[in-house]
Amino acid sequence: MFVLHVAVKVKDGEKEMLENAFLGSFKAAISAQEGFKAATLLRPDGAGDYSLSIAFENQALQQKWVATDLHQKVWPMMEKHIAQFAVQTFTAV
Repeated sequence: MFVLHVAVKVKDGEKEMLENAFLGSFKAAISAQEGFKAATLLRPDGAGDYSLSIAFENQALQQKWVATDLHQKVWPMMEKHIAQFAVQTFTAV
């Protein structure tokens, strides 16, 4: 299984908007993709960055999703609330 962990620094005052974007359009869109396993947006307890975790059967299927027009529509809905992010990828053993 291919997993992305994304450390997300949210723009000031936009945490609720990010959460709504994730729970609305983004999660519905990604959940319907071939090879999709899971997507979770983790809110920090107290101060700190959010963590977005996305899992697909393999990296090729994740990249197929990223290349879709739908991804190009729903990711900007999330990204507009994000000041910066850093991606780390993993393969589950």
